[in-house]
Amino acid sequence: MDHKLLYSGIVLMSAGAVGIIFAVALEIATCEPVYMVVMKIAAGLFGLGGPLFGWGIARRARRH
Repeated sequence: MDHKLLYSGIVLMSAGAVGIIFAVALEIATCEPVYMVVMKIAAGLFGLGGPLFGWGIARRARRH
């Protein structure tokens, strides 16, 4: 069960990275303000994924 936190953190950080790439592509292609929304969502995913990732590693290290 402790792997769920680790995997959730990795998934959220990966989604954030994809969001950043998508936002940069939108900014370059259209010069529209839509990228600002995508950047906020991506930053939020990193903000959630980072602590989950760290918490998952900490819990994993305590059990081994």
